[in-house]
This record gives sequence, structure tokens and C-alpha cells, in this order.
Amino acid sequence: MRKAAAAGRALAWVDEEMTLALDASTTGWHLARQLPDIPLTVFTNSYRICCTLAKHRHVRVLHSGGWLDREQGSYDNPALLALLRHIDIDMFIFSCLGLAANGDIWEADVKDAHYKKLLLSRATQALLLVDKSKCGRTGDVCIGHVSQLAALIDEDESLMIENRE
Repeated sequence: MRKAAAAGRALAWVDEEMTLALDASTTGWHLARQLPDIPLTVFTNSYRICCTLAKHRHVRVLHSGGWLDREQGSYDNPALLALLRHIDIDMFIFSCLGLAANGDIWEADVKDAHYKKLLLSRATQALLLVDKSKCGRTGDVCIGHVSQLAALIDEDESLMIENRE
């Protein structure tokens, strides 16, 4: 599966003691399933990721709280900015609806876009995990640009960009 492969490639960026933020995407869930049980803190708005990581003894899980959107499997918290003021995010790992040819990153759902824009601006580094189906697509909300990323990771390195410092 392409999403699981892209998620697996992101594991090389994860180190012990990091604070990761994951979105509620299927790709984020694939990453959570592959995370080793090492000392990490994972912040997420995903109900499914919380359930998956509950099995990891060494991973601290913090969810965004708020209202559960059962259709999306995510939490919507209007007080997210206040919560994030007290959390230092080392790395935000996320997926998107679309990646335009000019490098703009797009999302369809306004609440999901708000979460991603906020974390993209707050995280020390960000990784975008995509598969080829995302290329050339746009949505309703532009959440950022590939220039803001530490890396864009796909399943086979054909789209890969890396900006490690």
C-alpha cells in the first residue's frame, strides 16, 4: 500500500524523546501503526491514532480534545491555539488533499485545514507524506507551501524533497 510505504519512510526522521504531531489522515494512522514503542510524545487530533498508540507503553499520547467528528475520526477543538501554547512540537507529520504543481499544499475541510496550518506554523520541522494521487490536486484551503517543509516523502522517492538543516 502506497500510504503505508510513505509512512514507513518517515520513520527515519523520528528519534527518541521527540514530540510529534500527527494529523487525522489515513497516512498518519499508517505511521502510528509503524511507530516503535520508544519514549515519544505524540499529539494528534485523530481518534484512530489515539486508539492505535494506546498499545504502546513508552509513547505518551496527547489528543487535541474537543468535539469528536465521527465521520472524519478527528477532534475539533476551538481552543487548539491555547492548548498548543504549552506544547513544543519537534515535528509535524501530515498528509494533504492535494499538492499543486507550484508547491502549494491544499486541504478541503476548513477545520482540518486550520489544525494543519496551525501545526505547520508551530512545529520546528514538518514532513508531508503523499502518494501520487495527491499531485496536481487543489482544494478549498491552501495550508502552506513545500518550502515550509523539512521533507516531502512519498512511497518510492520519485517526489522526495529534503531540506535537512
